Amino acid sequence: MEQEKQEAPVQQKKKRLSTPLLIFIILMAVTAVLCAVVAGIWLHGRSSLRNGGSAPTVTPGGTEQLDSYTVLHDGKYYRYKEHMVNLLLIGVDSDNKPAAPLPYGSDNQADVILVAALDTDANKMTLISVSRDTMCDIGVPDDTGEISGVAHTQLALSFSNGDGLYESCRLCREAVSQLFYGLQFDGCAAFYMGGIGRLNDAVNVLDDYPFTDVPNGWNMYPGQDVTLTGRQARLYIQARRGDATGNEDRMQRQKQYMLALISQAKDRVAASPASVVPLYNAVSDYVLTDLDLGKLTYLATQAAGMSFSGDMLRVTGQAALGDGNRVELTVDQEALYDLILDVFYDEIPAPAQTGE
Repeated sequence: MEQEKQEAPVQQKKKRLSTPLLIFIILMAVTAVLCAVVAGIWLHGRSSLRNGGSAPTVTPGGTEQLDSYTVLHDGKYYRYKEHMVNLLLIGVDSDNKPAAPLPYGSDNQADVILVAALDTDANKMTLISVSRDTMCDIGVPDDTGEISGVAHTQLALSFSNGDGLYESCRLCREAVSQLFYGLQFDGCAAFYMGGIGRLNDAVNVLDDYPFTDVPNGWNMYPGQDVTLTGRQARLYIQARRGDATGNEDRMQRQKQYMLALISQAKDRVAASPASVVPLYNAVSDYVLTDLDLGKLTYLATQAAGMSFSGDMLRVTGQAALGDGNRVELTVDQEALYDLILDVFYDEIPAPAQTGE
């Protein structure tokens, strides 16, 4: 009987992935990992900031604080908006960010003070400008940094009372918080004016300062559209006359310039969220902030997609020349609290009355 011939098993050749396909898969895997990391950072920033704990802690006379978030004002009930993110933005009258803390009381003043209110539920951003000349109570530290007293003086000096860095930011932050009836801030960022040279824009020159009489202002005639050089940009937002309306006129230029920058930055980040990195890197040497990477990432993406009126609100008051020919702005407290209610609160129905 013939033995059946057994056929040798055929070995299957393993198919190898083509090099382009392998590279594509690796890139996709790396991209997925990076996206997961960025998403994690974004979520960390979101959870850190959307804590709903920034409500004012003080109310003016005639206003009743019903609980931590609800007030009764002029017969109407208001509740602090959930998930507000409040930031303090400071423009420092100094060329460069100090490499190390300076002696307390150095001459670094807060020339620009902005409150940025981000309503992350309504997807809305509001900017509030506060004059450097605003008279308020500020802490006065001694040589060791301990607060030794309180002075009622210009808000700008709150920054110069500190060390030019984080202590200056803290003092300015506390002064603005107190001015806004105890409103708490989720973050603070200071921008040193030497960095303005890296940010320039086209503006229509306002008629309030003789720029052509100073160096680098050769083409800045009132009413003319000018693409500013770096030095001109700084001159445009920093120069002022020494009279009672000098800072008011300068604030109008600062507002015009910053609104143009904000509009362009929002459009750029909205079109490409990754562009926030080169934008920040361009000025990072001139920025001091207590916001970490997660918070910055979250805020940049949120702000780029938020509705914005294209204008700034402002803290109003009466300006006059005080001692030493110094401009002093006395705040209209009633108007300020109305502004706070409008931006940070929602009007709500009267609570239901419970029987005995």
